[in-house]
Amino acid sequence: MARSSNNRSLLLVLLGVLVGGGTWNYMRNVEIEKAQPRTYRGYSIAELETLRDAYKSEVDTHSARYRAAAHRTVTVGGDGTLEHQVDEFERVQRIGRNKRAIAGDYARNQVRLEAIDRELALRESEGTGFARILRLATTFQ
Repeated sequence: MARSSNNRSLLLVLLGVLVGGGTWNYMRNVEIEKAQPRTYRGYSIAELETLRDAYKSEVDTHSARYRAAAHRTVTVGGDGTLEHQVDEFERVQRIGRNKRAIAGDYARNQVRLEAIDRELALRESEGTGFARILRLATTFQ
């Protein structure tokens, strides 16, 4: 009888240590996760998917615009006078600026799209519900 109660006491102490250690580790891992910079942390998965679709649409639009602008040939014309040469230079410069602006818009939207994809992949790997709690309580980062 004494041996049985001794085993129970030891089991309760061991269980208490496991629960206390798991709780401590969970809190530590939550703080580590909060310290990581994540731009889209405050968004829900549904909001992130909506944002991803919107940026994907923008990327496709800018990609098509850039392809159209890049394949357009610029012909230099004019009658050879200095005034026409200056006007033609300004026109060609304007076309070049427009191409660079389109490329910049495409690049910014592509970077945002990739960041949203990374956030969604990270959330998927973290798990949800009890699986996430168990992972945070049992892993050391």
